[in-house]
Amino acid sequence: MAEANVYCVMLSRRVELTREQFLEAWLGEHRRLIGKLPGLVEARQFPASDPESAGCDGIGLLLFASADDLASSLGSDAAKALRAHTATFADSEKARRFL
Repeated sequence: MAEANVYCVMLSRRVELTREQFLEAWLGEHRRLIGKLPGLVEARQFPASDPESAGCDGIGLLLFASADDLASSLGSDAAKALRAHTATFADSEKARRFL
């Protein structure tokens, strides 16, 4: 079985934010914070072209060289800061995460 080294999250904006505000936060400051994750090989962000039919406002992929790198990174201080920032623009209850 292959190692789980890709973290995928489907995000929906907080109800009080416009789509533009969500995208500004997610593709701006959030992207900068993603770059601080230790062991990150690549990050991709895909805004949904039609959030209603997609069931989310965007999909993010974080790629790591190994499952150990992914686990270590997700437990880091940088990841804690990233999660705190996510809560400012995305609805945590609606977020779906996959490995």
